Amino acid sequence: MYKQPYPNLFKPIKIRNTMVKNRIMSPPNLLIRTFSGRPDDYYLGYIEHKARGGAGIVTLGEANVCDGGNHQFGMETTLENMPIYAEIAHVIHQYDAIASVELTHGGGRANPNYNKDLNLIMGPSARLPGEVANPYAHLNHPKWVTHRSAIAWPCREMNKSDMEYVANSYADTAEYYMKAGFDTVIIHNGSGWLLTQFMSPLTNKRTDEYGGSVENRMRFPLYVLKTIRERVGPQKPLLLRLSGTERIEGGYTLEDMTAYLSKAQEYIDMAEITTDGTAWVTSPTYMPHGLNVDLAESMKKSGRIDIPIYTIGAILDPELAENIIASGSADGVSMSRALIADPFFPKKALTGREDDITPCLRCINCSVSDNRDRHFICSVNPLIAREARLGFGDNMEPAKVKKTVMIIGGGPSGMQAAITASERGHDVTLVERSDDLGGTLRFTAVDSLKLDLRRYTEYIVRKTKRSGAKIMLNTEVTDSLIESINPDKIIVATGGEPITPEIKGIENARHVSDIYFDPGIKLGDRIVIIGGGLVGVEAAMHLNNLGKNVVVLERYDDIIRDSGGLYRIGLTEILFEKKGIEIITSALVTEITTSGVNYELDGNSVTASADTILYAIGMRPNDKAYFDLLDKAPFVTLIGDAKKNGKVHDAVHTGYYAALDL
Repeated sequence: MYKQPYPNLFKPIKIRNTMVKNRIMSPPNLLIRTFSGRPDDYYLGYIEHKARGGAGIVTLGEANVCDGGNHQFGMETTLENMPIYAEIAHVIHQYDAIASVELTHGGGRANPNYNKDLNLIMGPSARLPGEVANPYAHLNHPKWVTHRSAIAWPCREMNKSDMEYVANSYADTAEYYMKAGFDTVIIHNGSGWLLTQFMSPLTNKRTDEYGGSVENRMRFPLYVLKTIRERVGPQKPLLLRLSGTERIEGGYTLEDMTAYLSKAQEYIDMAEITTDGTAWVTSPTYMPHGLNVDLAESMKKSGRIDIPIYTIGAILDPELAENIIASGSADGVSMSRALIADPFFPKKALTGREDDITPCLRCINCSVSDNRDRHFICSVNPLIAREARLGFGDNMEPAKVKKTVMIIGGGPSGMQAAITASERGHDVTLVERSDDLGGTLRFTAVDSLKLDLRRYTEYIVRKTKRSGAKIMLNTEVTDSLIESINPDKIIVATGGEPITPEIKGIENARHVSDIYFDPGIKLGDRIVIIGGGLVGVEAAMHLNNLGKNVVVLERYDDIIRDSGGLYRIGLTEILFEKKGIEIITSALVTEITTSGVNYELDGNSVTASADTILYAIGMRPNDKAYFDLLDKAPFVTLIGDAKKNGKVHDAVHTGYYAALDL
């Protein structure tokens, strides 16, 4: 008899009158594909991927409810768009999932670029030009911590007529999507948007019945929920995405939001508990897993909440999800990035294939902020949002002609190429000169920060070894080896090599990678790292975790210039709070001695004393093998860092597409 490995996670749940097949919700993302005002074919394929993968609730987003509230281009509720939404709802239902749409109003943080009538940009309180729109805009952080939401524009204070307009707009939008065939909507009451602005003493400075006490501050949000409920009737379930706390001094508290939810449950039927604060919302890899579970658990066990509670935030594996529900901390889990990395997470967990779930890195490469002007990207899933063109990941098209493929290099790009080429039915040989697979990712075995990347490294190494590719370790590429394999295609994945800076006394320093790969390295208590890019800063955080005091010297006036927006913000927010790490920008290093580093700062000569000196100023492609092998096979392809220095997503994507092009 079949035994379900995660019985609580896959136990159905009834939300009002609607049965949901499991406790997994896919929240809204891929907003880049709705900037035209309507979802495109890529979006439809992406949503079908989520539903086909097994999530119980699949959510579209974001639907802006009215002019004056748009914080970005989003889905528009026009008559012409209705058939598109109806088809998306049908696709979700086709896989026995519940179809949902997130409703949003940006309030005082609405962006004038996306609104027609700028007089409709309004919030609970007026804001003058130059005042900051976002209370999480890092006002007290160093100059190198920036965020576009810190840039403010004026907004006016809402009056009662405005409140009627907004509440009815919410109801109109909910009614529209339900007419299109959606089962429910989820009202966004978090992330600093309008309803949350009313709840926050930081943004709600009113002295009338809508400001001051928590009872007054919740008055308008409750009115919005009541208006939606009256419009859609008593049968349809309504969901609420609710921030449990503001995580900033003077903001709303968990007690405030528990009191609010105890009233809101008269109108809504399930609450998904999130949080505010940039690092907590984006949850880069340095933050804990399940980081909002305590908020959901507190609300659920308060004795004041009777509706189901879901939790969201870095829930990346089925065991954690199962334990959250089994312990009574929440009734369900909402998974965003986990289902981007692998939309088939639910089906794989359901059938006991946990080892086959592609782990999320929490690199935030999928963030809409970082993908606003380009295609949606997942570092570990090259297929995501390309389903309309390439098909589904569980149904890869086999090669029409079987070919012999030789891959040189067992790092992430070489391994991904080997996996994909083998899955397509090719005869694959992977040659690696060291004694194991992993390449530069092997640093995760000793790194104290990148636990998510460590999980991914273990996964891709495991999958490569199971792929059916022939793996040759401790092997150098020779003419005789190539002749014996006789490849139709050679894929060169030889990685990169460190750039050594031309600094006087550089022989007194070591490359930062040695702290991971040289087990005999002796590190002092005072460490200077030359280079404030992502590698240098993350190495500083790792060394700080080991109890070291670290100084990072960066020649430019800001740090982590090679990292994406929200990841950079989350990292710097955490970095700013750390003790024992000093960041010095605009520092021009002039000399390295046995006892420290001399540099110039603001026209002055300064010395940073050190027991250990490291450098991390970048990598260059190791492409020699590519040029040596150009005449050894009909097709020779260069991928990963051997082609261009990049990150995990560059390695994985180039490896994937090199194998697809066979």
